[in-house]
Amino acid sequence: TPQSTTQETPYRLSYGADAMIPVEVGETSHRRQIFNDEQNAQELAADLDLVDELRDETRIHEEACKLRASRRYNTRVKPRSF
Repeated sequence: TPQSTTQETPYRLSYGADAMIPVEVGETSHRRQIFNDEQNAQELAADLDLVDELRDETRIHEEACKLRASRRYNTRVKPRSF
């Protein structure tokens, strides 16, 4: 489930790919039937190059959320001096 702050799943941020959970062990899915080792290796290599960019975009989105939250909080705070 994607996080509200990052809009990505923790698994995708860690490994650069979405997790595949089979419904049942005995049942083969369409994704498993069309699996190609060579193409998978090439796509994984390409995805590994893009993981850093994905993490950077996520970090920017997270910082923007924090900034919005702090601005919202600071508008309600009454400054006091002693």
